[in-house]
Amino acid sequence: MSENKEKYSQLYKELSELIGDVATIKLWEHYQGLNISFPKKLYSNEYVRNFVAENKGKMSTKDIAKAVGLSERRVRQILKDLK
Repeated sequence: MSENKEKYSQLYKELSELIGDVATIKLWEHYQGLNISFPKKLYSNEYVRNFVAENKGKMSTKDIAKAVGLSERRVRQILKDLK
């Protein structure tokens, strides 16, 4: 965590508290001046299909959905497509 939290503007202050000073500065150096949005979808379709396939029978549909950030309905659709 930053020794002097007040040295950053609000967004960078929050980032510094979340990921630390070094990572905050790396992000700033690489992306300064850009507007960035983070899509809700973190994982690729291929990863999700593999995860669902590997965990069917081991995890509940609800737990799979929570792990990959999907709805239970979507997990059931993927399971149906895998058959």
